[in-house]
This record gives sequence, structure tokens and C-alpha cells, in this order.
Amino acid sequence: MLHNGLREARINAVRVAPTVPSLPTVSYRVLRLLGRDLRAFLRNYPLWSAYPKADVYHVTSQPLAALLVLRRPKGKVVVTVHDIFPYMLRNDPQLRSSYYIDPFYVRVAMAGLKRADHLIAISEYTKQCVVEHLGIAPEKISVIYHGIDHQHFRPLPVPTGIRESYGLPEGRRYLIYVGREDPRKNLVTLVRALAQLRRDLPDVELIKVGRSHSDIERRRLVELATQLGIRTAIHFLEDVPEDDLPPLYNLADLCVMPSPYEGFGFPALEAMACGTPIVCANVGSLHELVGNAGVQVYPHDIDILAGNLLALLNSTDKQLMLRRTGQDRAANFTWTATILNTTGVYERLIHADSDGGANRL
Repeated sequence: MLHNGLREARINAVRVAPTVPSLPTVSYRVLRLLGRDLRAFLRNYPLWSAYPKADVYHVTSQPLAALLVLRRPKGKVVVTVHDIFPYMLRNDPQLRSSYYIDPFYVRVAMAGLKRADHLIAISEYTKQCVVEHLGIAPEKISVIYHGIDHQHFRPLPVPTGIRESYGLPEGRRYLIYVGREDPRKNLVTLVRALAQLRRDLPDVELIKVGRSHSDIERRRLVELATQLGIRTAIHFLEDVPEDDLPPLYNLADLCVMPSPYEGFGFPALEAMACGTPIVCANVGSLHELVGNAGVQVYPHDIDILAGNLLALLNSTDKQLMLRRTGQDRAANFTWTATILNTTGVYERLIHADSDGGANRL
């Protein structure tokens, strides 16, 4: 979306992918004999790239900032930072990444962020995290929100085929959560709140959309749901096509996002754009994105989450109000604004050291 928008804005944007360095073939062979596949390592954890000549180089995610440590391009460098949670949570055994190499690569990426000329944070919360945890000066960081596709995410009638495809019978009320099952997403609290909610409203079920990305966490959630007697009330939908997301949002009565760690939170805005009321954590980026257009709760209090879900499901008037305010709020997040603000960063960098420059990156 960003690349196409830049081209439409007549910015000569060229995509460049990380590469494997051109080392002598014998180097790779020796490492393979030692049980190390360097090519596979560098494909999973990029540390090298060839750079074409440009005025501005835009690294579009914080992990790829690792490229700047070994070989930084000569032009101005911008990095978009979505979040730095792997670094922030590295000492938390319950929330840190389970991949053995991640801590090393994360540290390299954080060092790369400090080598950039400017950072783009996708929320004020992300900017705050970067300033507090990495010590980068706030004036080096611009906050530019992502946009959403409002032609795609909007109020729509729900095709009968959607219910049939995903086994979602009529006559039930549905909560929807879209995202992976990383421990920091706090789905354990949501499952416990669902069990409590069903004591008053036994027709409420949960639609969980997206791959787990963590077999351990999926098993944990399934075991918990089984213990609580609500396993059949949770629908795990794995590979959902993008075109099916808007109907699923429209089918749901409420969207729930209990995660205290969100760099942006696309599902919250997508749900609001579809007219689905949102209940979310009152911390992180969700707090600033949703504002008063949703119900915000302390993310780790099961009673409070269940109580707010119950109150909202029992109030048609409150649901209608949130449908309107949510759509109005989501309308402020557009890709047009994202592109305009991003090109503004490029222009400021280009003109920082000279009076002119070519629009190429």
C-alpha cells in the first residue's frame, strides 16, 4: 500500500530486498560442514543489502534496521518502527520470544535504529517506547498513523455462505478477535472472561481469526477452554482470506482486543470501520486509536472485562452509539494521509543539508 501510494504521488520509489553477501563459495561450504547454514540464517535474519543510489532510503520495519549495522547506505535513512516489544519484553520469561536467536537479532536491530537519520513511529505509544527504552531523541521521531482501506472495511450484509463456511450458526451472539496467539495478546484473560460472561449469556461465542504463530499458546488456550467447559464456544479460524474479514467483522456483535501491547492495532480500526463496537485495553496504542469510540478496560481484570461485555451486549442503545462513533473515528485513518505525511518526512530530510534534491528513494 505504501509503495503504490508513493508511486501515485510521483515519488520514484524503488523496492530493494535484503540479500546474502557475496562471500567466497568455500566460506559457505566450510560453515555447512560445521553445521551452520549461513545462507539460511541470513534469509531469516537479514544483515546485508545492496543499495541503489538514492536521496532517501526507507527501511519499512524495525527488524530490518539490522541492515544498517554492517552496511549503512550513504543517503538519508528513515526507518518505520511498528513496535519494539521483543526488546522491551526480552527479560520477561512469559512474554519474550521463544526463538533462540531472536534476542541477538533484536539487539542488532535496535542498534540499527540508532543509526537512522529519522524514525517514523506508527503511534504515539510506539514513539514513547522508543524514547524511553532506546534513549532516542523525540525530535528524531515523527508519528504517522497507518491507514485502512475504507472501501474494503465497511458495513456490509453478511452472506449466508460465510456462516456455512466457518460453522457459525445463527441464533448466537459473537465476539471476534483478529490476530495471533502470542502470550502478550492476553487471550487467556479473554477466554476466562468469556466463560464468566456465558453464565449470564450462554449464547455468546468467540470467533478467533488468524494463525496461532505459537503451538504452545494454542494448546494452552484449548486446554483452558476445555477446563472451563467452553471449548465448543470458541471458533479457531486459521487461514481466513482477506475478503472474508469484513463479513466476519459485520457478523460479530463486538470486537474484543485485550492486549496491553499493541504498536498500532489494525483490527480495532477495521472493526470500527465496519460498524462493529470495540472493547479494548485502555493502554498501549489502542487507548489513543480508539479514544471514546469504544469501551476501554484494564486488560488483566477478568471481572471488569466480562462485566463490560455483558453490559454492552445488553444495551442496544450503547451498541448503536458505538457503531456511529466508531465509524466516525476510523474515518480519520486513511492511506492518503499516511502517504502525504511520509513524503513530508522525505522532503524535510532531503532539504536538511541542501536547498534542493531529487524525489527518488
